Amino acid sequence: MKVSDLVIRKICDAPEWKSRVSINQRELLGCGVILSKQMGGSNPRHPCITVYYAKTGQTYDIAESLMEVISEIR
Repeated sequence: MKVSDLVIRKICDAPEWKSRVSINQRELLGCGVILSKQMGGSNPRHPCITVYYAKTGQTYDIAESLMEVISEIR
């Protein structure tokens, strides 16, 4: 994943409630553009990205592992 890539929320496999949350976020937010990458969270720190969603006009930080690239910048 790189800054400017187009991304969307991955659909989680299990448990069922996580799957529903990821599907809901995917429908609500749509696809977004990566604005930045950084380490985030605590215990353990992990790769995170800041994503801008044009559909809502909002920016969110999320773990990189929860997102998938749908179009790469060249």
